[in-house]
Amino acid sequence: MSPMLQFHSFLKSVFQYTAVCLFPKKRINMGTNITRFSIFIFGLILLFSCSEPKPRKPINHTTGMDQSSSIAFNKRLYESEASMIQNFMKNDSLHQFIDSQHGFWYAYINKVKSDVMPVKGNSVSLQYDIWDFNGNEIYSKDEIGNVLYKVDQEEIIKGLQEGVKWMHIGEKIIFLLPSHKAYAYHGDENKIGPNTPIVVTVELLNIQN
Repeated sequence: MSPMLQFHSFLKSVFQYTAVCLFPKKRINMGTNITRFSIFIFGLILLFSCSEPKPRKPINHTTGMDQSSSIAFNKRLYESEASMIQNFMKNDSLHQFIDSQHGFWYAYINKVKSDVMPVKGNSVSLQYDIWDFNGNEIYSKDEIGNVLYKVDQEEIIKGLQEGVKWMHIGEKIIFLLPSHKAYAYHGDENKIGPNTPIVVTVELLNIQN
């Protein structure tokens, strides 16, 4: 049987079923009405096949403007923190700060002459406290307690990760850390908010291989 005859037979069956359901006691002229029914169904198919598809919502992507805004924000943040750090160093006449060339500054409170410094894999014991740039203590060394840290193999404040490798046992150093060297955009989820530069005073107590 050809596809056209199969389609016609299908329509005939549908029409018969519909007629029986709607007009159970009425005799239906199958020859005439099946043709009309076929035309009606064919018309519906054409109507829906020719209708325009509904437009889809565009997929959200990060736009050039969003990226431009992010770059501008980071630039303003960097300039603001750099200015804050420069003012802090200018107003501190007791210490001579050194540019680490790694994005932060430091100064010795107590300098020790020694050839021994921590290297990757050493376990170090240290104490530190954290302040903001207005002179407010955020965490005291008593709150933090003695910190045991395996150099370059465990998590610690990013600036200290680098700075502690320049220290000798018994030395005490002030680190001025911009936010990207501290707790970055997420803060510490406690006392230190997002994008907060900090002042950290560190004392290296011991080095173990």
